[in-house]
Amino acid sequence: MLRRRAHLPQHVSALAAQRLVREYVNEAVRLRELAASVTTARIKARLLEEAANQERLAHQAKTGGFVGEVRPTPASTPDRHPEPVS
Repeated sequence: MLRRRAHLPQHVSALAAQRLVREYVNEAVRLRELAASVTTARIKARLLEEAANQERLAHQAKTGGFVGEVRPTPASTPDRHPEPVS
C-alpha cells in the first residue's frame, strides 16, 4: 500500500479551495441521485463507490491536503473495460 501526503498547491486561494470542495460534494450528490435511478446492481454499487470517493476527496480538500493510500478507482485501472451505459 502506497501512502503519500500531497497538499493543495500554494497558489490555490481559499476561494478556489472552497470551490473545489463544493465541486466534489456536488459530484457526490449527482452520483447518488443517478445511483437511485439505475436498476443494475453492479452499476449502482459502482456509482455509490465513486460518490463515497468524491466525498472523501471533499473532506481531504477541506482539511488542506490529501493523506492516505494511493489507489486507483476500478474504472481507471487499465485492465478493465467500462460497462456500456444504456
